[in-house]
Amino acid sequence: MKKTLTTLLAAAAVTCCMAFPAFAAETKAEYKEEVAPIRAELQELNDQIKPLREENKEISARFKAIRQEKKETGNLSIDKENWKQAKALRKEIRELTGESDKGKVKTLRAQAKAAVQEGSYDTALECMNQVLEVKKARLECLQEINAIWDQIDALLK
Repeated sequence: MKKTLTTLLAAAAVTCCMAFPAFAAETKAEYKEEVAPIRAELQELNDQIKPLREENKEISARFKAIRQEKKETGNLSIDKENWKQAKALRKEIRELTGESDKGKVKTLRAQAKAAVQEGSYDTALECMNQVLEVKKARLECLQEINAIWDQIDALLK
């Protein structure tokens, strides 16, 4: 009985190991088919990221203009307490941006491209999934930063 159970489990394990490569992309066409939804989701994320960046740039430009005005004239066009709070919030943004993985997406895409050229489609899919995860994390971080910029914008008015 014990021997039969062991044999059955060993056969199941071997079958699973043999079936695993069947789910993998073996040709470039299969790879393209499997990576298409990932690329679509990446495009959606980029479409969400772009307006956030634009809004952040506008508010940042106002912040810089007030800072430049203070340097040149020595006077602030807003309340000093609001300026102190805005500077503290700006420091938080610097901390958040310091944590981001800016070059990681390019590196992962290059690895995926190299893997496709070598014919290692599973590795390429893995890299593209990692790119997707990095982009999702970047969007979350950008949303946090945008919320802080909105607070700064309210203080600058």
